[in-house]
Amino acid sequence: MRRLTLDGHYGQRVEIDLCAPCHLVWFDTVESVRLTGTGLLALLGEMTEAQRQAHHVLDPDARCPRCAGALKPIHNRSRWGPTLQLECRRRHGAYQTFAQFLSEKGLVRPLSSADRAALTRRGSLHCLNCGAAVGPSDARCTYCDASPGMVDVARLAAALDPEGATEGHAVHGVAARHVALECLACGAPLPPGVSAQCEQCGATLAVAQLSQAHRAVSALEDALRSHARSPAPHVRARRLLQLEGDVSRRREFARQMQAEADAVDESGGGAFWDDLRERPWTVAAAAALLLFVWWLFYA
Repeated sequence: MRRLTLDGHYGQRVEIDLCAPCHLVWFDTVESVRLTGTGLLALLGEMTEAQRQAHHVLDPDARCPRCAGALKPIHNRSRWGPTLQLECRRRHGAYQTFAQFLSEKGLVRPLSSADRAALTRRGSLHCLNCGAAVGPSDARCTYCDASPGMVDVARLAAALDPEGATEGHAVHGVAARHVALECLACGAPLPPGVSAQCEQCGATLAVAQLSQAHRAVSALEDALRSHARSPAPHVRARRLLQLEGDVSRRREFARQMQAEADAVDESGGGAFWDDLRERPWTVAAAAALLLFVWWLFYA
């Protein structure tokens, strides 16, 4: 296991453990959702480098790296579909394979028969988890048992930059969709080599290897870091418009609160204290009663 320190939201740093030979990441509790775009991009780069190593099957008796306790498989469902992870029984964190992590983020789509045929002809059918070649008839990777899939580059770019700071870049040239392996913008056939861009119009494609996806979105890194230091002008303008649109709602809420407070005053909410001021003997009687109770129990 190797510890990575990555960019997190609000200027925080997020520590994640990665096992390159087993192609696994370990997340403590909610670390995976604390990553910024640059943090996620850096993690994808580390995963790409890890795929250069031969796959090692996880020890069946693998333990939690925090407490050495037993693990249990957890089946969850996200907005993108079912997910799987090996969780510490004491809830210190969980293991996920590279492919499981990408699927949970909604960045992977399954291969269609057209995708598989096109990739097989070009010799480009590889496992997204460990990077090994996948045979034409293999339903799963023979090394790590992961299901073949493709990274949707457009959706990946959107996940890295949810505010749209880099929306003018060519990698955002088309919306993410689940279709066969062809240009999603102009319909041109897949270019030789399964590149990340259409040779006809420059739009992005779904790609069959994690290294290709990482290479396609790495061009966004400088703009993402610049945006983290100071929001892009068009993003700042968009935020101001959202705030201006919310001003009327806040003012209406303040008016409602004031109206409720005025209604309480008019209904005599302060009458109790007014009565005390007008009839001081009530205060004296209450004080005498409290003094008697104290003498009875404590004197």
